Amino acid sequence: MSRTAIRWIFCLSLFPFLVACGQKEEQKSKIEEAVKEAVTKEFKMYEGAKAAVEKVGKEAQEKREKEKEVK
Repeated sequence: MSRTAIRWIFCLSLFPFLVACGQKEEQKSKIEEAVKEAVTKEFKMYEGAKAAVEKVGKEAQEKREKEKEVK
C-alpha cells in the first residue's frame, strides 16, 4: 500500500470517532441544561416560599402592632 492510501484509511477510520465525540458533547450539553433547569426551578420555588413566609411574618407583626395600639 502506498503512503497516500494509508493516510486515507487512517483519516477515514478517525471520522466515526470524531462524530461520536461530537454526539457525546451534545448529550452532555442536554444533561447540563436539564440539571440547570431543575435546579433553577427548585430555587425559584424556594425564593417564592421565602417571600411568602416573609410577607406573612410582616403582616402578623403589623397586626400585633395594631392590637397594641387598640389596648
